[in-house]
Amino acid sequence: MKRSNILFIDDQQSARDLFLRLLDPHKYKPIVASGVAAAEEYLRHETADVVVTDLRMPDIDGLEGLERLHATDPDLPVVLITAFGTVETAVEAMKRGAFDYLRKPFDPAELEIVIDRAIAHRQLLRENQRLRSEVARHAGPEDIICAAPAMTAVMDLIARVAPSDFSVLMLGESGTGKDVFAQRIHQLSGRAKQSFVSINCSAIPEHLLESELFGHEKGAFSGANQAREGFFAEADGGTLFLDEIGDMSLALQPKLLRVLQNGEYYRVGSRRLAKTDVRLVCASNRAIEDLVEHGQFRQDLYYRINTVRIDLPPLRQRTEDVPALVAHFLQRLAAHHPRVPRSVSPAAMALLLEYAWPGNVRELEHVIERASLVCDGDEITPQSLPRELRGAGNAGFASAAHVEKPYKDARRDFDHSYFVHLLDRAGNNVQKAADLAGVHRSTLYEKLAALGVPYDHDGAPLAK
Repeated sequence: MKRSNILFIDDQQSARDLFLRLLDPHKYKPIVASGVAAAEEYLRHETADVVVTDLRMPDIDGLEGLERLHATDPDLPVVLITAFGTVETAVEAMKRGAFDYLRKPFDPAELEIVIDRAIAHRQLLRENQRLRSEVARHAGPEDIICAAPAMTAVMDLIARVAPSDFSVLMLGESGTGKDVFAQRIHQLSGRAKQSFVSINCSAIPEHLLESELFGHEKGAFSGANQAREGFFAEADGGTLFLDEIGDMSLALQPKLLRVLQNGEYYRVGSRRLAKTDVRLVCASNRAIEDLVEHGQFRQDLYYRINTVRIDLPPLRQRTEDVPALVAHFLQRLAAHHPRVPRSVSPAAMALLLEYAWPGNVRELEHVIERASLVCDGDEITPQSLPRELRGAGNAGFASAAHVEKPYKDARRDFDHSYFVHLLDRAGNNVQKAADLAGVHRSTLYEKLAALGVPYDHDGAPLAK
């Protein structure tokens, strides 16, 4: 069990010694400081779950200390200890944001009760922040639709691996919902009550990513006006999701490897070793093994993050889920907008089923949102869909002849035509075709063989 850091501030050595004896060392980690300045110095490098401070001290009293501590961390619970004659001052301090106060001499049992309440209060604030963050995300784990066999296999694997602490690597094209599946792994794990922290490595400049991950000391670089915890500290005890890890620089990768090996890291600008206990889930839309082969990703790090690999299928390989996804998006839109179409016409659904969806589930969601805005009736029709879904590239599959075919036959016709034209566009180069399709080369070979699209060893189709 993780111990809570309790910081005690008192100018009297005897009071500090008493405090260290009172707290259960298996439940709490007591830290003592002789004054507010010493406490601030500690908080520049470490974190505290609760601060307990004497109200009357010679240099900086508890009221000023309260303001200074909250300037650094507004949510830090501060408990004041006061003598009988200063209770009114303590009440005033609570109006200014103190969590609670204790009268001297205090009962050790009462001290523990107040500390536990303060810890629970801080955890509740963190949980509310986490929930608000997750609600703000456009999709959540409850949005997972998995009727297709490929998705059922993914969900079965997630259910088996989630309870462990193994690192997970998810590979899939952009828009396949890697963040949603990472949240599902967290929710099914023993860490579900702790934080889930998500960071997109490609969205943060290289020179700032190290600070975001590991935190920094005050003055560590230009603009670092105060010490700051990183995402590894924020996710301590929970799950850290690193999206697009393939974009992480080679210079930063050894530092991530160290954390995975022994849970240790250094803040930027610090020589003090910090520890963390996180479950790491990584994701990439790039083939990491190809990056390793080209010297763009460390092989030892790849082995560390690839304890369990989950390949997320693109939407074009799980079209059985399209109708359910469409219904889900319409239902969610209806909860916020009163005039939303309730259904999709058969002709429009045929277009949705036959489209290649290069942007995957995210693109489908945007298409349904747009169609709902431009649709005049209660049913989305082909006229409500974007031009690319009704254009020449998809027109052959919107015809009545294809709509009247059994779905599997129409789908096979589309796949065959798609991959033949894909090879033609790629100049009969299988690797280039795989890059255009956003799939691994071996996956493309499997599709060509299954569809009976002939090709030679150089990737050139022998017949059309």
